[in-house]
Amino acid sequence: MRTISSDEVRAADINSVFWGVSTRLLMENAGAGVARVIKDLTSGEPCRVAVIAGSGGKAGDSFVAARHLATEDYEVYVYLVSKIIRHEDARENLKILENQHNVVIHEYEAGTSLDHDVVVDGLLGIGVKGAPKGIYADAIKAINSSRGIKVAIDVPSGLNPDTGEAPGDVVRADVTVTLVAPKPGLLKAPDVVGKLITVNIGLPPNTLRVVGPGDVEVWFRKKDLKAKKGDGGRILVVTGSKEFVGAPWLTALGAWAAGADLVYLAAPEYVLKSRFSPEVIGLPLEGDYLTEDSLKEVTGVMKKVDVVVSGPGLGVREETRGFVKALLSKIREIRKPLVLDADALKLASREDFTGIDVIMTPHLGEAAILAGIEPSLLISEDTVETRINIAKNIVERYKATLILKGYVDVIMSPDGNFKIRTGVGHQDMSCGGTGDVLTGLVATSLARAKNPFRAASIAAFVNAVAGELAYLIDGRSSPTNILKYIPQVLKEPLKTALKVKELRGDLSSVG
Repeated sequence: MRTISSDEVRAADINSVFWGVSTRLLMENAGAGVARVIKDLTSGEPCRVAVIAGSGGKAGDSFVAARHLATEDYEVYVYLVSKIIRHEDARENLKILENQHNVVIHEYEAGTSLDHDVVVDGLLGIGVKGAPKGIYADAIKAINSSRGIKVAIDVPSGLNPDTGEAPGDVVRADVTVTLVAPKPGLLKAPDVVGKLITVNIGLPPNTLRVVGPGDVEVWFRKKDLKAKKGDGGRILVVTGSKEFVGAPWLTALGAWAAGADLVYLAAPEYVLKSRFSPEVIGLPLEGDYLTEDSLKEVTGVMKKVDVVVSGPGLGVREETRGFVKALLSKIREIRKPLVLDADALKLASREDFTGIDVIMTPHLGEAAILAGIEPSLLISEDTVETRINIAKNIVERYKATLILKGYVDVIMSPDGNFKIRTGVGHQDMSCGGTGDVLTGLVATSLARAKNPFRAASIAAFVNAVAGELAYLIDGRSSPTNILKYIPQVLKEPLKTALKVKELRGDLSSVG
């Protein structure tokens, strides 16, 4: 059975707004769905219903259910456990209930007896973890003591939605009406959940399959108030050659713009002399190209960083092939995550990735090399379906996480789970260097999110929004312009993504 975690629900709610369906509308659909279930449970015969509400979104769902039931001549009694309703949509739905026929609103008091035919649990939602305390614990006891049919919305209050654990008092429901899809914990606690019914609340299909601002908001870890240097990520970019001096810098600056605290650029000395950025720590390496011996100079740093990056500007030569082979061996030994792009992908196409946690970021031509397919065949049949199939081929072969870059990005994990990036981005991003910036973005996202698939999803979305914003404001999706907007996207992913839609004139889809 397909399940959805509490974090995935949070991300989906935000993504839904981006795709034009507000959280208010989702709440309306959820509450209406709960009301339909209660009508079925009571054979459509109006009866006395108690709604026990907390202060969050789950309370809002229960308020909507109360309104729908009252419209069908059910006698509805709403008990407010909290004097303050924190969720804006819930507050608005409570206002609607005030002075409505067949609805009586009370403040819940400890020891209240719930002598009703149906009792609706609208207390604690998926965002609340740990043992319920105080008045909430008392309300849970009152629900469990009722003779009525106990209906929990989404997850029984007191139950951890992801683990199925109940560290304290928990509602023991006769029926749990879960929203969108069951949460993993529900399947582990059937004695608490009772009969499990899933309600479709009208999420746009893209909210779960397409990366969006919710992916960034939920999984890109913010720095703690007491953060110290390095907590935002330590990244080592080891790449470059005498011919290609710009790409290594763009990758390093991409990691820096994404919020890494320390970014090291280990490259041939010529690369470091060609540019200067005070934010990046330069580690000059001997020679015009990286070789197996180059790793000896950076092994100490490799052991200290969170993520290692290689590929942009590396060059395709026999000595750099030896470097890539040695790099993979060292990464396997010290067990550090690795991000590979550009020339490193071409050189690594014959290598063994067993035991390596790697994210690969090829464009279609590089993907063809990795898959052992003639590039012209893929380019001539460049459809979303083709991209998904070639991505599957690569992840099965290399057991790696993948971002297949292009007009639509395909992000895929080694187990075949995938998302696509569409709806943001601009064709002007086909200019050189934008992929190098993305590679650095991936590295910092991995340092923050810790999960390769989540990191790849975050980076693909942020790069696309920053790229389109650069085009709409500056007239060019150049790498340096993209770097300028990355911090803004990370700080306010939904607001910035909606701004892109507004600037392009796509007002109909602005939530």
